[in-house]
Amino acid sequence: MELSDLIVFQEVARSGGITAAAQKLNRVPSNVTARIQKLEEELGTALFLREKNRLHISPSGQQLLPYAQQILALSKQAVNELQDSQPSGTLTIGAMEAVAATRLTPALVEFHQQHAGVNLEVKTGPTGLLIEQVLSAELNVALVADPVKDPRLHIQPAFDEELVLVSNLLHSPIKSPKDLDIHDSLLGFNHKCAYRTRLCNWAAQQGVLAKVVEISSYHALLSCAAAGMGVGIVPRALLQSYPFVDQVQLHEMPKKWHRTNTALIWRKDSISPAIEAFAGIILSNKQSAPQ
Repeated sequence: MELSDLIVFQEVARSGGITAAAQKLNRVPSNVTARIQKLEEELGTALFLREKNRLHISPSGQQLLPYAQQILALSKQAVNELQDSQPSGTLTIGAMEAVAATRLTPALVEFHQQHAGVNLEVKTGPTGLLIEQVLSAELNVALVADPVKDPRLHIQPAFDEELVLVSNLLHSPIKSPKDLDIHDSLLGFNHKCAYRTRLCNWAAQQGVLAKVVEISSYHALLSCAAAGMGVGIVPRALLQSYPFVDQVQLHEMPKKWHRTNTALIWRKDSISPAIEAFAGIILSNKQSAPQ
């Protein structure tokens, strides 16, 4: 069924005749008749009962009418929303857990204050998984660490982070992977976590292949480090929100390893007013973000 045929059908049902409908639709009566006949042939049923010069909607026509009205209303709504330059609908945001704990809240508050009609959904995960979910359109945007260039993605640098190693208070100073104890494990998220990859690469540069213990949250990671279960890597900004920060020892990483960038990404072919608005807020918060 074509939308134009449903428009004609709806108007004939409202007007009760071909001539009246043709006048309102600015068409010739023969065209309106042809459209109704075409629709009846496609559906295999009569939509109107013909009595002399007047039409009465048939039971099948009465059954079709509410569907036609809904279809045309949805079509109009879709066109209006696509042409509307104001943010609307749902914006699904992905973020690394560290970003969700440190950088995301001010941006979410500001966005909601400015665009209360947009429904916000937030999901956390490691960088690799978030990139996959943006590419598969499960997420509209995501804040990830050091994403690799991809022709399908727009990558907007957002925040610079300083990464530090954390251990228990009794650990000897760590200036290189050789300073790790023989029993030290590396604490990190799953293999798709960019920070875990950086930690493993840092250790491997000097041939240290330490066991990796997977942790599900940064608070758990910091607690495990404080308990002497291993060494982890975290953004320095995250430590401001950790209540037991005095129970862990911080170790500076070499320049090559301690700087990372958090970027906002989205599919180039999926830009929307809501994405543009959120990206603008992230940019405006960039300069004032705590380091």
